[in-house]
Amino acid sequence: MKKVKVFYNQASGNNDEEEVLNTIRQFFAKKENQDFQLEFVNPESPEEAVRLAKKAGQEKTDLIIALGGDGTINKICGGVFEAGGDSILGIIPNGTVNNLSKSLHIPQDIEAALGNLKHGRRQKFDIAKVNDEYMISSLTLGILADIAQNVSSTEKKKFGPFAYLKDAYKVIRHNKSYHIELKYNGKTKALKTKLLLITMTDTIGGRQALSLDAKVDDGLIRVYSLKEIHLFKILFHLNKLRKGKVEDFMDITYFDTDHLEIGIQSNKTKDVPYSRIDGDKSSPLPLDIKVYRKGLTTIVPK
Repeated sequence: MKKVKVFYNQASGNNDEEEVLNTIRQFFAKKENQDFQLEFVNPESPEEAVRLAKKAGQEKTDLIIALGGDGTINKICGGVFEAGGDSILGIIPNGTVNNLSKSLHIPQDIEAALGNLKHGRRQKFDIAKVNDEYMISSLTLGILADIAQNVSSTEKKKFGPFAYLKDAYKVIRHNKSYHIELKYNGKTKALKTKLLLITMTDTIGGRQALSLDAKVDDGLIRVYSLKEIHLFKILFHLNKLRKGKVEDFMDITYFDTDHLEIGIQSNKTKDVPYSRIDGDKSSPLPLDIKVYRKGLTTIVPK
């Protein structure tokens, strides 16, 4: 009998939670799947999600399924990684953006994602540690994090990507820059930026963009910095931006690394930027980001 634990978050996801859970129950109740012992786990907090996922990994659970968006999957990945990364991680996307699952080409339909768990192949992928937290897709600080700062999980579930529009104009009009310091690849660089975007995959905001050559198992993060924001220029070149052709954006610079330290140049509270990891609020600066190449194993389509 193979043990399967399904981790889910009732506040996450665009679909009716009970309907999704019933779909999972029905899948594992099929005659051909009756050699699986199914258990559902609904952690009460992000910290408990990491702890219980770690415990499941230590108990050598055969398949640990993360149901939800990048924020929920992040916590389960962190726990499985802390347990040694030996358990297979199954991903059923049910969030607002689903960057990681799209980069892994996992079906976005619930039933198709379940079918992938049975018929797919194993794929290793990277995980990064950010101070005491984990990252599987992206980290932002500056304008994108400022826009999302006051968006609740309930709003994301109800309105999807449109939940971020309510504060976008106010933040863009304010046009704030942050002074930070980056240490990477033996270099130290002082930086004035309106946006720092760190990606681990080729998918941003649920769409393939920017890091088109990024691989889920290359052991690297790509760090983008935007010095100035020219809305009309961005809109004019939007199609090129989505295709990853950043050469038309002279204010965007980027580099790849497997270890990055981000510090602040001011101790004033108003000068410390917000940061977000995989769509959720994260630690204040300074940040220490280290990539663990092929730290986890999941199942992807053949």
